[in-house]
Amino acid sequence: MKRIFTTILMAVGITGPFVSHLAAQGRTAADISFAFTAGNQTMPAGHYDVSQLSQRSSVFTLRAEGGPGRFVLLGIEGPSKSEKPSVTFACYGNERVLAKITSSDGQTTYSLSDAAVEKQLHHRLGLATMLSIKLAAR
Repeated sequence: MKRIFTTILMAVGITGPFVSHLAAQGRTAADISFAFTAGNQTMPAGHYDVSQLSQRSSVFTLRAEGGPGRFVLLGIEGPSKSEKPSVTFACYGNERVLAKITSSDGQTTYSLSDAAVEKQLHHRLGLATMLSIKLAAR
């Protein structure tokens, strides 16, 4: 129990440095300091622009600085609990999977099913830690 609590505190404590303070319309950005899997593709650590294909679409584009855009389909739509744009990763050991994106308006969350996350993590989701990184306007 103590280990789980420590892991959660560490995850919450490291989200601050990831926020990128950029100003532009309708786009968001995040600095992600670790490699992760998104849509069965391994993405390197770096600065990412995150954009929704269209309003109310569950398709997002992740574009690394200077790199090509990658389309990511997150099939489950629901109301946001935090009202802040963010990307959330399921983490287990050194594996990280993009599990959820809260849209730039902070009102809607798009996520993968637990089964899809577990398939990419190769572990049961109940054992994973969830890590959210705030998205900033670009």
